[in-house]
Amino acid sequence: METSLDARGKSCPLPIVLIAKALRVADSGARMTVQADDRAFPEDVRAWCRKTGNELLSLDNKPGYYEAVIRKS
Repeated sequence: METSLDARGKSCPLPIVLIAKALRVADSGARMTVQADDRAFPEDVRAWCRKTGNELLSLDNKPGYYEAVIRKS
């Protein structure tokens, strides 16, 4: 299952809190695409994935925001 989360306009730590909340109820292997424009988001999402064991499949710098794809472990 693939879901998306638009966290643009939200500042640290809210994008990570929203990701954690959404993935808590997702099935193992579920993919989530997240858009965020907080400058701290790239390092925050990398650290969160390392800490939780979820897989950061991609992290792209789009015009005006970042887009991450995460797979729940």
